[in-house]
Amino acid sequence: MSDDEPFMKDAHVTFPSGTLTLTELQQIFKTIPFELDLVDANDRFGWYSDQPKRNHVRSQDQIGKTLAEIHPAKILPAIKSLIASFKAGKKDSMSIPSTQKGHKIMTTYYALRDDVGAYLGTLECTANVDQVIAMFENGAFDAISGASSKPDKSAAADATTGASAKPKMPENIDTTTGASQK
Repeated sequence: MSDDEPFMKDAHVTFPSGTLTLTELQQIFKTIPFELDLVDANDRFGWYSDQPKRNHVRSQDQIGKTLAEIHPAKILPAIKSLIASFKAGKKDSMSIPSTQKGHKIMTTYYALRDDVGAYLGTLECTANVDQVIAMFENGAFDAISGASSKPDKSAAADATTGASAKPKMPENIDTTTGASQK
């Protein structure tokens, strides 16, 4: 068995919402358009989703290492402070926008808690939001619903909300899959 396969290949994980094989679960983490990293309750790096083109490059040799061993020194105090606020129950999440390698990135940290609120660790979710920003700037959100579009004066729009106005769909925007995006 290769390192790229789940340890118990034919095992299933049953959640209240359904059952997945370990292979399906692994492929979900490889497919979703954002990175996930988990720091456990003892501040050790425990897991990462394995996308081929990560913003925050991770490797198997980082598993089990402390925050100080895997984060740049300049951001370590902020990360430690955030995790301390999660442990104390003062915060449940925090989002930090940044620009990395010319791309707009949104990193959101979530306090991972059990059903009674005990702190289990911190989940870091990093996403390239270039496509979302481009779609917004090109009017894709309004083109789908029209709810916030200004009505065309020549069209017979709903005089109260303008919701019945037909907005112009931006060109080259695939609002379903993003497949047409560069």
